[in-house]
Amino acid sequence: MAEAGVATVRLFPEWRAIEPEDGTWNWEAADSLVDTATRNGLKISGLLLGSSPGTEASHAFPMNDLDDWSEYVSAVAGRYREQIRYWEVWNEGNGSFNDGDNTTSDYAKLAIASYEAAKQANAQAQVGLTVASFDLPYLNQTILAMAKAGKPDSFDYLCIHPYEVADGISNDVDGEIPFLWMNHLLRDMLKDSAPERSDAEIWITEVGRWIGTRNERTVSESDAAKALVKLYTMSIAQGIARVQWFEAQAPQGEDQGFGLLEQDGTARDAYQALALLKKALGAKPAYQGWLALGGSGRGYGFVFQGHSYPVLVAWMPKGLTDRSLSFSGDVKVTDPSNGTSRTLKASQVLELSEAPVLVTGLPTELRDQARLNAGKRFPWGGDHADARTVSIRPGTADADKGVFLLGEGERRRFDFADGSSGIQMEGDIEHPANFYVHPSFASPQTRDYYIRVAVRRLGSGNVGMNLLYEIADSQGRTPYVNRGKWFGASQDSGWQTYTWHVSDASFSKMWGYDFSIRPEQSVPFVLGKVEVSTQPFK
Repeated sequence: MAEAGVATVRLFPEWRAIEPEDGTWNWEAADSLVDTATRNGLKISGLLLGSSPGTEASHAFPMNDLDDWSEYVSAVAGRYREQIRYWEVWNEGNGSFNDGDNTTSDYAKLAIASYEAAKQANAQAQVGLTVASFDLPYLNQTILAMAKAGKPDSFDYLCIHPYEVADGISNDVDGEIPFLWMNHLLRDMLKDSAPERSDAEIWITEVGRWIGTRNERTVSESDAAKALVKLYTMSIAQGIARVQWFEAQAPQGEDQGFGLLEQDGTARDAYQALALLKKALGAKPAYQGWLALGGSGRGYGFVFQGHSYPVLVAWMPKGLTDRSLSFSGDVKVTDPSNGTSRTLKASQVLELSEAPVLVTGLPTELRDQARLNAGKRFPWGGDHADARTVSIRPGTADADKGVFLLGEGERRRFDFADGSSGIQMEGDIEHPANFYVHPSFASPQTRDYYIRVAVRRLGSGNVGMNLLYEIADSQGRTPYVNRGKWFGASQDSGWQTYTWHVSDASFSKMWGYDFSIRPEQSVPFVLGKVEVSTQPFK
C-alpha cells in the first residue's frame, strides 16, 4: 500500500479483542498492527468499536457501560498517543453495526464519552463521527443531540461511506453531480447545527467499487480503476480532506470483492491507477479549479498543481463522447488505468469519453480559466437555487431541468403518434423509477415538496403506483418511506397527472436517490414527466 502512495490505513481491533474480559487487557494484536504500519511508513486512523466484554451482542452501543467504554477509549488513545491521532467513534452505527437498535441520541452520548476520554488521554487526539452511506440527517441529528445534552461540538471531523452515491458515477449519466455536492451540503449543515465546527474536516473513510456481477450489472477491474480516479479527483476538488478506499486486499472466500490487490497480493488495475494518480498529483494534491469541457460543457475537468507540473483530469458522463476539445500547444495524455501515454499535437482533437485521462502540458489560458472557476459552484446540471419547480421529461436530451432519473440510458423510450413521448414502465414493483433532485434545489433538511407525475396508458388494465421518498431516520434504517397515497390511473387514453404532497422529506441522497415511483400489479405504461415543487401546483 505504501508503494502505491497510501498514507493512512483505517483499522483497529475491537474492544473485546483488547479487553476480552472485564479488567483483562490483551495488547498483542493491536501492538503488532501498529508496529507493522509504522515500519511501512503508514499512519493508522483508528476505530473505537465493539460491545461490552461478556455481552451477547457484538455491535450494540454500550449505553449501560459508558464508564467502562470510556476506560477502554482512554486506554487505547493513551497507549498509542504517538502513533494514532485520529479515532472514529464506531462504524456505521446507522447501518448494519447497530445490533441494539440505538438512536442518534444514543450515538451522541457515545460520541461525547469517547471525545472526553480520548482528549483526556491525548490532548492532540482527533475524534470523528461516522455513518454508513451519505447519511447527512443522521450526523445532523447526532450533532443536535450533543448540543441538547449540553456537550456541543464533541467531535473534530466527520466521516462518510458514500458507496451508493459513488456507484452512480459509473452507473448513471451525470451521476457525478450528487457526489460533487457532498462537501457543500455537509458544510451547510455544520454552519447551522455546529457553527464552531463549520470548518471541520470531512473524510471519506470507506468507498469502493465491487468487482464482479450482481443485480444484472458487471463491474470489471478496468471499471473499478476508472471509478477510483474519478472518486479521488472529485473528492479533492470539492474539499474532502482524506479518502480511504475499501479495501486493500480481496478477502479470503470471495471471488473478487473490492480489493486493490487480489487475494494472492497481485495488483489490480485500481491499484495501478492509484499509484499513477499519486505520482502525477503528488502526496498532497493542490486543487486549482474546474473546467466544463466539450461542446456542450457537460464534460468534467479538474486542474491540479501536480507533483512536477499542472495536471488536468478529464472525462465525459457515462455513455457520452465529445470530439471538440483541442489545445493551443502540444500536451501529453495518459490513461491512468494502464499508464500508457501519447503526445497530442497542437489543435489535434482529444476525444473524451467516460474513461478519465490525465493531461499535462496545459496551455496557460486553460489553467487561468480553471483558477477563475475555483471559487464558483460546480456548473454541471445547472443552478436551481432560485427555482420553485424542477422537472424532467424522461427520455429527452435536456439535462438541466433539475431532476435526474437513475439508469435513464437503460430505459426504453416510447413515442406516441401525437408527438409526445416518455419512458416505458414495466408496471411491477421490481422495476421502479428512482430519481434525485439537483442539490442546489433539494435540501437534506426536512421540508415540504409537491411531486407530480404525468403518465399515459399503453392499453387496458390496471395502471397504479405509489411514491417512496427519503426521510431523516433516527436509527439509520431504510431512509425511504411509502407515502401511502396510491395513484390509480383512469381508463382515459390521454396523459393523466397526479400529485403527492410530502411534508417530512429529507433529500440527502443517502442511497443515491431522493424518491422513487413504484408501480405495483400494473400493466406497462409510459411516464412522460416528473416535477418537484416547493409550492402547490396550480
